[in-house]
This record gives sequence, C-alpha cells and structure tokens, in this order.
Amino acid sequence: MAKRQVTTPSKRKSVVADLVARKVIDSQEALVAALTDEGIVVTQATASRDLVELGAYRGKDKRGVVRYLLPAEQFSTRNPDLLLSAKASGNIAVLRTPPGGAQLLASALDHSELKSLLGTIAGDDTVLAISASAQGGARLIKEIEEYLSEARVKSSRSTQIKKR
Repeated sequence: MAKRQVTTPSKRKSVVADLVARKVIDSQEALVAALTDEGIVVTQATASRDLVELGAYRGKDKRGVVRYLLPAEQFSTRNPDLLLSAKASGNIAVLRTPPGGAQLLASALDHSELKSLLGTIAGDDTVLAISASAQGGARLIKEIEEYLSEARVKSSRSTQIKKR
C-alpha cells in the first residue's frame, strides 16, 4: 500500500475519517494498526482523541457489524449539526464546523446535487464552497442551509416515529 505524507493533525484526521469510512475499524487498536499500515505512527491516545474530535461513535453499520461510524453516516449523506456558521464573499461561502467536521461537511456537499456548487475545499473546521455564479456566495449558503435542514426534518420525523 502506498504510504501517505501526513504533516498535520488535520491531515491525519482526514486519513482517520477515510479509514473509518472505508474499513471496518472496530477498536482504537484496529485504528492504530490501520494508520501504521498507511505509514502513520500514532499512539492509542492520539487515535482515541482523533475519533472523539471527528465525532466517531461505535454502532452497527448497514450490515449489522459493530464498528466506528462517523456522524455523516448517521444522517445518511448529510449532517445538519456540522454547520455552525456561514459567511459569503463574492462567489465563496465560508462554512464553519466543529473541529474535524470540515471534511465530513465538504464530502456531503460534494456528493449533493446543489446546482450552484462548483466544489469545496476543506480544512479542519472550515469549508470553502465555491459558487458557479460570480456573486453567488450568499445564495449558495441559502441552498446549503436548505439542503441541510431537509436532513434535520427527516431526522426529527424518524425520531418521532420511533418514539410512538
């Protein structure tokens, strides 16, 4: 397997999120081993902290396998709680997330069918979303908020149904 060059905690967390999404990571020890296979040496404490900062939790996947899951997986393809704030400048929307949440939000947006979204760039807690329109940043924020609020409505409806 090709080794990855990881120089920052943000990049390492991106690799952790990728591993959790692609592989069955059922323990912190399994994560440490998977990271080692990627050429990234971490302690169990660092792996634990990365999982917490990404919002990972242990649960059953679609096949019933107990493993670590990411919040975006909990809400299908989008998590409305990932967007803390948003500001526009020209054709750019600057989206703030909790620490470690930017990659998850950017991935959900990249897989959405928002017509005015050209693409995203994610850091640790900030996503830059680029609008197709020269002054479309503010409109893009409204579209993103609507897209995410649809997930919140669906999530609250399923919670209400389960409570009955």
